[in-house]
Amino acid sequence: MASTLGATFVLLGIGIAGAITPNYDTTRDVISAAQLGPYGSLVTLGLTGGGSLTVVFASLLQRTLPPGNAIGPALLVVRGFGTLLAAAFLADLGPVRTASGLLHVVGLVGGSLAFGIGLFFLAGRMHQDETWERLAPYTVATALASLGVLGLFVALGPRYVGDTTAPLSSVGGLIQRFLTVTTWTWNLVIGAWLLMRPAPSPVQS
Repeated sequence: MASTLGATFVLLGIGIAGAITPNYDTTRDVISAAQLGPYGSLVTLGLTGGGSLTVVFASLLQRTLPPGNAIGPALLVVRGFGTLLAAAFLADLGPVRTASGLLHVVGLVGGSLAFGIGLFFLAGRMHQDETWERLAPYTVATALASLGVLGLFVALGPRYVGDTTAPLSSVGGLIQRFLTVTTWTWNLVIGAWLLMRPAPSPVQS
């Protein structure tokens, strides 16, 4: 439930703010630009809910997955706190020049990086149990896609809010939204699967 609610908060907050912010182009403009706009509180609330519930979800996942190392869930916690950083500290309009702007970027990029790496460790634990094993390939695919798109965005996308000089600045918003949908959809899928799967049978003594 925490995973599904968290992803819903993020996707709704970002989606609604992008749709109703005046003169905002979702293909060109990055999500941080919507957070600086008149309806930026929707983005902030969405990120706050998503980040908080990701931390809760990670702790639950550590207990629910087959036994193994805790690196995957720990990196999900990092993703949650990175999302909270991006919610609490606003981006700079123009090149990063304040502590708030730096923390915003660190939260978004660091959280996304932790998420992509963490999924490989989670997939390894999923392979140890037949009920989880079917989700492992999807988890690996999401990790590869998220890290690939993140690398593309960091290397060629806009470097700050309002950047028009980067090679892919005209589609920077689209790239970031694809990354956002890819990563948070994983939360939706795993959360929905956990809600719908049959409860484990009690151990017979």
